[in-house]
Amino acid sequence: MADMAMIWNGILTLAIGSFMWWIRGVNASKDEMEKMIYETREKIATEYVSKNDFEHRADDILKRFDKLEDKLDAFLQRVKNV
Repeated sequence: MADMAMIWNGILTLAIGSFMWWIRGVNASKDEMEKMIYETREKIATEYVSKNDFEHRADDILKRFDKLEDKLDAFLQRVKNV
């Protein structure tokens, strides 16, 4: 009876130890994935522009082109009248 208890304890110890080792590996993988996600978010925030910022900058550029177009039209009008 004692031998069966020792064998059973050995089997349970191996099973629980293996399960805990697997859980540790899964947890380490999860931590690594979270770290990669945070690094990606930081990279996106520092290297890429948001949609609102892009639209604001595009509007500024278009306004400058409109001013340039108005000046060019005025210049061509003066040349045409001379």
